[in-house]
Amino acid sequence: MDLKVLGLLAVQERGTPIVPTAAPARQLLALLAAHADRIVPTAVLTQELWPDGAPRHAQDMIETHVRGLRELIDDALDVGRQQAAGASAAPGPRSAREVVVSLPGGYLLATGGGSSDVRMFQRAVGAGYRAMEVEDYPTAAERLGQALELWSADAYTGVVAGPHLRAHGARLELSRLRALDLWIEAQRRLGRRHELYSGLSVFLSRFRSVPPQYAALVAEVEQSAAQGYAGRSYGSYGQSPALRIGPFLHSLRQSRTTLHPLPIAG
Repeated sequence: MDLKVLGLLAVQERGTPIVPTAAPARQLLALLAAHADRIVPTAVLTQELWPDGAPRHAQDMIETHVRGLRELIDDALDVGRQQAAGASAAPGPRSAREVVVSLPGGYLLATGGGSSDVRMFQRAVGAGYRAMEVEDYPTAAERLGQALELWSADAYTGVVAGPHLRAHGARLELSRLRALDLWIEAQRRLGRRHELYSGLSVFLSRFRSVPPQYAALVAEVEQSAAQGYAGRSYGSYGQSPALRIGPFLHSLRQSRTTLHPLPIAG
């Protein structure tokens, strides 16, 4: 099973989408994906779907959503069986109950070793942070840029978020902003003015809201270009009154307490 949550929720089994159209079922699938390969207690699912108080038949409603998910997975597995027809050496597809697993007290989404954009993000960010620690700025810029490219929009776009998904999304967002801070610093140290400014604009354009410090930096870049600073060397930008990049990056370093990403699972 392949999971993507750094933007629109996308879940595939053997290449076939299984994201339900009903909002509550999609929300339940998103929470299971957020805790992939770990049990999610029924109480947590209930709090997520009904934060203001569960209805009388909440357990039955959750079981109905789970059955719907399994029906979608069955459709995906049928496609997999057709594609694998005649290839006896290939492992057979899993059953839907092996994907969405019922356990005492909750449910588990078993990925079966599939891909996850969150795990890819974590690996790339970790490599970038380690490169920054040893002042390998080219590698840091590359790996942190790869991590940021995995984001197409805000996490869990298109999913109604209750308290647990909001908390998980907030942790992802904080990790993304810390990666962006270090990517900016790596590009600055390499003197890559164009890559810094163009890349920052692209990254920020994908999200509903932009933290004020980043929006201010982009605005100052545009202002400096309009005033004729575009031809100056990178170092002269740090002294330009129109682009106060030095103080901006200093504030980033002051606000960052560690070079290691926050844990975003759980």
